[in-house]
Amino acid sequence: MSQTVIISSGKVLRETSANGVKGMLLRTDSPEKFFFRVYHGDGTFDDYQILHDDLAVTIDEDALASFYENENGDKFLDHSPNVFGWETTKSKN
Repeated sequence: MSQTVIISSGKVLRETSANGVKGMLLRTDSPEKFFFRVYHGDGTFDDYQILHDDLAVTIDEDALASFYENENGDKFLDHSPNVFGWETTKSKN
């Protein structure tokens, strides 16, 4: 369900709630620019610029994603080791 919204500049926008919508967070060629892609059942998709500044994100179990930290303490999120075919060792506790 959507509604019409008039923003402070006077522009009229069509608004639809994003609650519960599943999509993909994708990075552009510029490392610090992202967009949100929503796929539809027919294979088409819509891409949305991200203007929200503190949007909560939950990573799905099937996302094949892992957090990493290198020897310099740099932290990053990328595909899991099995996606890359990387060797893994047991954790040292």
